[in-house]
Amino acid sequence: MSVKLDRFTWIVIIVVVALLAAAVITASVTRGRGVEQAAYLESDTPEAPVYNAFVALQKGDLFTARAQYSQRVLQDIADQDYDPFAGRGTDSTPRRLRILKVEADPTNPDRALVSYVQDNYGSGGLFGGGNTWSNSGVATVVREDGQWKLDTQDFFY
Repeated sequence: MSVKLDRFTWIVIIVVVALLAAAVITASVTRGRGVEQAAYLESDTPEAPVYNAFVALQKGDLFTARAQYSQRVLQDIADQDYDPFAGRGTDSTPRRLRILKVEADPTNPDRALVSYVQDNYGSGGLFGGGNTWSNSGVATVVREDGQWKLDTQDFFY
């Protein structure tokens, strides 16, 4: 006994298969980017330049990224042959930054340490599980001209 499908059933099957294929292709190409777009922090807190530099580098917004660093760091970079802001584009690896702790310097109210974790997400292919890894660190920030600025070169390099 064979099962015969009418024309309407075949059309429904074809549409469902086409939608599933489009969803798989879209998820594979975008790797999940665009699900949540990070926005810059507008607050005047020690963690703001750390977070904003991270977001700016993710977006490829080199002007905003550069504005998060202190004049001392920018001068040190200018004295080197390597400019980390020249031609750096966005990275395709989805990332997230978590600020863990902010510690004020008890001897200098214009200096603080910001502890952070950067979570990285890699795709595992079409049906793979993907992988996740984290990097942690501490960034020094200083108050310069009334704003908090990153005072370390090795923050995202």
